[in-house]
This record gives sequence, C-alpha cells and structure tokens, in this order.
Amino acid sequence: MTGYGPIFEIFFDGANGGDGYYGGAYERREIDPATYYEWPATWRLVRDLQPDTVLFSDAGPDIRWVGNERGVAGETCWATSNSEDFAPGRSDAARLNRGDRPGSHWVPAECDVSIRPGWFYHKSEDDQVKTARGLVDLYYSSVGRGASFLLNLPPDRRGRIHDNDVNALREFRSIIDATFGVNLAAGASISASNSRGGGRDRRFVPGNVLDGSRITYWATDDDVRTPSLTLEWPREVSFNVVRLREYLPLGQRVESVALDEWRLDHWVEFATATSIGNCRLIRGPRITTSRVRLRVTRAPVCPAISDVGLFAEPG
Repeated sequence: MTGYGPIFEIFFDGANGGDGYYGGAYERREIDPATYYEWPATWRLVRDLQPDTVLFSDAGPDIRWVGNERGVAGETCWATSNSEDFAPGRSDAARLNRGDRPGSHWVPAECDVSIRPGWFYHKSEDDQVKTARGLVDLYYSSVGRGASFLLNLPPDRRGRIHDNDVNALREFRSIIDATFGVNLAAGASISASNSRGGGRDRRFVPGNVLDGSRITYWATDDDVRTPSLTLEWPREVSFNVVRLREYLPLGQRVESVALDEWRLDHWVEFATATSIGNCRLIRGPRITTSRVRLRVTRAPVCPAISDVGLFAEPG
C-alpha cells in the first residue's frame, strides 16, 4: 500500500472463506467473516499507510454497500447506519439499501454496478453494454438518492476499455452535462414561510439555497419544522428535475418533502420524496409554471437546506 501513491478507496467486499490461499496453503476453509480478518486492526493499518483512503464494506467504516449490485439505492436512503450490527460479509441487504434512522454512524451508501452483465470483460458481451439512457437512470437511482455511483469498467484483452463502453460513457456524460448545465432556479426570486432569527441573520436566509455554495444554507427557528420555500419567476419555466441538498455538517434533518406547482390560481402537488442528504434528484414529467413551492412535511428538528435547483433534461 505504500508504492502506489494516494489510494482513493479500498473494498472489503464480503470475504467469507471457501477455496483459497490461507497462510500460503491452498485449501478450503469455513471462517467467521466478522472475526477472522481482525477488521479493526486491518482498518487501522490502512489508516496508518493511506490515511485519506475511503474504506468500503457492509459495515463501512466510511461507506457501505448498498445491498445490491444493480446500482440502485433505496427510495429512502439514510446516510446513517448502526454499523456494529454488520461486518464485511455479514449483512442485511434491505437495511443497507435504506440505512438506519436513527443510526449510530455516518456511513453513506455506495452503489456498485457494472456497465456490462458481469464484472470482467467477455467479448460475447460487447453488444450488452448498458446504454447511455440506462446509465442516466442509474445516476438518478444512486446519486439522486444521496449515494455515490461506482461504475465498473472492465478492460478488454488489450488492457483498454472497449469502444462500445466508451461510446456509452461519452453519451451518458453529454446527457448529464446538458441536463445540469443550466439551473433554472438561479433566475427566481425566493421567499420562505420562516427564516431563523426573523430573516435578519444572513447565515440563514432563503436566498442561500440559490447561491451555488454547499457551505451556506437556509434554516428556520428551532420550533418550525415544516416550513416552505417559494420560488417565483417573471415568466414561466419548464423543468422535469428538482435537486435538493441539505447542509451535511448538521446531518440529515428532513424526513419528507413535497413539491407544488402554481397552476392557474392555486397550488397543485406534483412530487413527494423522503430522505434528502447529500443530493436528492426528483425526476418526473416536464412541468411549465411560474411558481414552485417546496414544503418540508416531516422533520424532527428545524431543516437546514443548502441547495434547491431546477433542471430540464434534453429532448
């Protein structure tokens, strides 16, 4: 681990015995995956040699398996987990998919999936590469639910990524760039039903959700847990993606939200969602309106929202 330069991430992906080399001998063993590898000592060794490396397993300690290899986080996906209930190779897929609330540790989910049917290159799968649109769907079901998106790209017999995979990736990137290149919310005026300190403290005003910074946020008074934000434009805008982000140093506070559009002379709800966290992407049919309202419908404490964005997918 000392001869590679900085290592970003290490997988401890469920080793559980079976056929393999143990102490130099090739044999079959049945082991207790929770204790055999002395995980605390192993993790300390990695910290000593590569202190910035992110450690992945069913139990974290930094990021957790999402409970499947399809690249799909739970519709509700908390970044917290009761990590002591798990060990690498000892998991509860349903709990890992949604996280624990309350949870004892901050261990966000990572969605791992391959661009092909399997993890390794096979020429017979050259025509089974995921399409750009399929990758976009995975982006919304991973990044769009507060998780990270880890896409496996198997090198071919040349040691290179096959052209079919590269072409799908390039088209995927162009769709994402076209979608998120223009934030329609940036041109809106914004108001809130409540702002902490009566709106006199600039640290908590609603306009902070439109400034493009992850370190500023809108917050309410402690006893106001279900407030609303309203965005209004001088002319109608069309969008089909709403992005919400919380101010993560204060944790995941919001448990559910609703979104409304102004239609003729009244509000009409067009979407609901649960956990927000690092990033929540709410995707649906295209909407054209001059006003949008975000309502926090459930939160145990006052919310702290860092970002509200509106975007239109191309085509």
